[in-house]
Amino acid sequence: MKLIHLVVCVIFLSQAILRSQELDPQDIFIANTHGITQFRIPALITTNSGTLIAVCDARVDREGDPPNNVDQVLRRSFDNGNTWESLVTILDFPNKEGAGDPQLIQDPQTNRIFLFYGYCPGRNELINAPIMLGRHLSLQYIFSDDEGISWSLPIMVEYGLKKDGWHSLWPCPGRGTVLSDGTLVVPISGYDTKEIFSHLVFSKDHGETWQISGRIGVGINEATLVELSDGTLLVNARNDTKKRAIITSGDHGESWSEISYHPQLVEPTCQGSFIKTQHKNQDILLFSNPDDSQKRQKMTIKVSFDNGQTWPVKKLIYSGPSAYSCLTALADGNIGILYENGEKDPYDKISFVSLDLDWLTEVSD
Repeated sequence: MKLIHLVVCVIFLSQAILRSQELDPQDIFIANTHGITQFRIPALITTNSGTLIAVCDARVDREGDPPNNVDQVLRRSFDNGNTWESLVTILDFPNKEGAGDPQLIQDPQTNRIFLFYGYCPGRNELINAPIMLGRHLSLQYIFSDDEGISWSLPIMVEYGLKKDGWHSLWPCPGRGTVLSDGTLVVPISGYDTKEIFSHLVFSKDHGETWQISGRIGVGINEATLVELSDGTLLVNARNDTKKRAIITSGDHGESWSEISYHPQLVEPTCQGSFIKTQHKNQDILLFSNPDDSQKRQKMTIKVSFDNGQTWPVKKLIYSGPSAYSCLTALADGNIGILYENGEKDPYDKISFVSLDLDWLTEVSD
């Protein structure tokens, strides 16, 4: 009997591993191609017409965050990620000026696509200084009214949003959120001379004007957001505890709960992606990140069926080095993920894979 049980377990494990190996990712942005040293920080949306738009940092001369020569590049797909158009540069600042941490959002009524980013003037050579005081970042955006073919000139949006003593504002990378009433919501990070913190920037008039929410919390950044069916805003954010920070608001961001840390959402201090979608007429939450408390590795998607209280399902997408990611619901019903990965370094390339939602939500393996 024990032998039979062992054989069944081995067969089951082999099937589970095989199913993971059947994933067929495409490498969308590859380091040391197109004259770019490194591609980082993926952003991905499915437009209202079903087009996939993928954007990322193009770190031209060397690796590293701004201040650096960092452009923004784009690729598009019209067939749910099976094929992709050639790479196009959509933001190119001179010298060591840079545009980093892209965040995409589309207005569902006007179809305008916004690309938010942090602009760095490049006047200071300190990179990743303590509390980031070695660089100044300004919150800017460009927009497209033709599915990403052409883009506006840069627009500074932080005027009227920054408080006295705030040093910088920049978007949380990945994607913004559209609330059920059409409000555009852009999670942002900021810092002053003492600490890093998070807010939401939002627009109720299709991006004509922007306001800022109450402070979500301090010591957190790269926040992600979903709106639950009862209107609650649920934030999932990076921090230094090795577990994702969870914060909620019941008044559209005017006030926020105390920060809690979810024991099932392990992280090595890294960005993650967080979306709400539907499966079999039920709202579900999806979260992707490196599922490891020590290293940026094991890119994994986790599933919650109870508004983020528990995460009973997790699927390994890539076992090797991996870091930032961005999720989107595809027009064909699958889930797409754009994620950083490599053989020895998580920043060798940015790949895309389409995943069957039935497989993602299966509890059995």
